[in-house]
Amino acid sequence: MLTQEQKTNLNNELQSWLGTKWVHNQACKGVGADCVQFIVEAVKNVNLLPQSYKTRKYDKDWAMHNARSILREEICKVAEKVDTKEIQEGDIVLFMTGRTSGHIGVYLGNNQLIHSHIQNGVSIAEFSNINTTIESIWRLKQ
Repeated sequence: MLTQEQKTNLNNELQSWLGTKWVHNQACKGVGADCVQFIVEAVKNVNLLPQSYKTRKYDKDWAMHNARSILREEICKVAEKVDTKEIQEGDIVLFMTGRTSGHIGVYLGNNQLIHSHIQNGVSIAEFSNINTTIESIWRLKQ
């Protein structure tokens, strides 16, 4: 479980990416990042993941055509699954897109989620207004 200081640092780092456009398989603040790479890079920037951590390369439409979840395989290495009723600030939310989990965001608290969306880039959305099914919720291990 993250301390309040870690949650605040993560929240500040995530929000510093606002306005970054969506670019598949990239993580460059202010230039372009997809949902996975944005979160991985932000978490690394606040020292909650080792700098050496690398994600697998994945096709843009992986979740549409495959039942195997690369996101789930990767996140279980660094986080623990929690019940959706126990969601807290700093928790990572996986969403279904197609046949498996294919989108990811971080819960900021107060019904807000930050994510990198293909149409809006890195942006904050009302969590309750997201029309995609939640696949699972994860809390970073410490």
